[in-house]
Amino acid sequence: MPASSLLPIVSSTVTTAWRHPLYLRHVLIKKLRTFARYRSARQGVGKDGEVGPPLGYKLVLTYRCNLRCVMCYEWGDVGWCHDDPRRHSVSELSWDVIQRLVAEAAPSHPYFILHGGEPLLYSRFAELSALLRAKRCFAITCTNGMFLDRFQEVAANNPYVTYLVSLDGLPEENDRIRGAGVYAKVTGNIQRLRRLRRPPYIGIQFTIRPDNVHTMYDFCVRMAKLGVDWILLNPSWFISPRQGELYEQFMQQHFAIKPRSHRAYLMPYEIDKDVYKQQMRAIRSRSWPMQISAYLERPEDIDVYVDTPEVPPGNSFCYQQWSRMDITPEGNVTPCILYPDLTFGNLAKQSAGEIWNSPAFSGFRDLRRRECLPVCAKCNALYLHDAGRKIL
Repeated sequence: MPASSLLPIVSSTVTTAWRHPLYLRHVLIKKLRTFARYRSARQGVGKDGEVGPPLGYKLVLTYRCNLRCVMCYEWGDVGWCHDDPRRHSVSELSWDVIQRLVAEAAPSHPYFILHGGEPLLYSRFAELSALLRAKRCFAITCTNGMFLDRFQEVAANNPYVTYLVSLDGLPEENDRIRGAGVYAKVTGNIQRLRRLRRPPYIGIQFTIRPDNVHTMYDFCVRMAKLGVDWILLNPSWFISPRQGELYEQFMQQHFAIKPRSHRAYLMPYEIDKDVYKQQMRAIRSRSWPMQISAYLERPEDIDVYVDTPEVPPGNSFCYQQWSRMDITPEGNVTPCILYPDLTFGNLAKQSAGEIWNSPAFSGFRDLRRRECLPVCAKCNALYLHDAGRKIL
């Protein structure tokens, strides 16, 4: 890697070490454990029922959400929660299930991803935060940020719970996507947390869309002034109608089920690729006081991403099913929370260990080794769980 490319990494690492030393230690250990698990998965052909305990758990605490962001795969324009809005508006992950899961998993100090809907609407979020701190387990909370002001005391003295806040551009663009007044409310809440004596680690997830791609650089400038710790630039997830058809055939052939989750990603992605490249090159032309990550490693990867929906721009093997367990609000374990059509057990009835190496889960791993699911090419998990990427 050229020295010029290392400078932003070194700068952001030094800043993180100063602001959040405990979190930086966690990240370094996590990377080492993750790469070791990847090697084990690659070498473990025929041993997919003997995988070590999950390194992480993604908990969808509730599907409830106060916003209706246009591209959301749950509550957006074509989100699958609209199929049964009454049920999805009230269900949340059982506190008993969470307590048992944390007790079982905590000795290995896994990480947790707290997701929704809006996870801050979970009725026992403060208790969950305290539990994770007591067990010294780190968690990242994927939130729209509208309720962060309600949890200042929770955030004040808990370095184990971090926040990844969704914002999608400057005020005009963001509020067109997420709702009137959202940008001002969320950035105000971030400012409140930043004024704490020991503020939590705060990242921003920016979903790149045709109507906000031109704001990427200016958005990073604005977030740097706000004092955030990380920005994640995330292209919108989408699939083609042909991918949808192939996925339906795949799930019917292998599991005799009719999937529905993929319908939430059936949308056009007509982004201006030249503008994206210009914006990314501008962002990477300078140093920043925070880490800036992108799922697409190179600006020109946007061509493959947009023009060939079925082709992943880089990694084509997702290690998630060997490293992370995803759990729905009903307590069901699914191989990928982005496509929760298939489940392997329920944590109200079985332990995580029993499900993790069950014949159903190990059989899916074996199938996943042999072929990529038709809808996987644009899934963010494919980039997050890529053994070839040293830095995200």
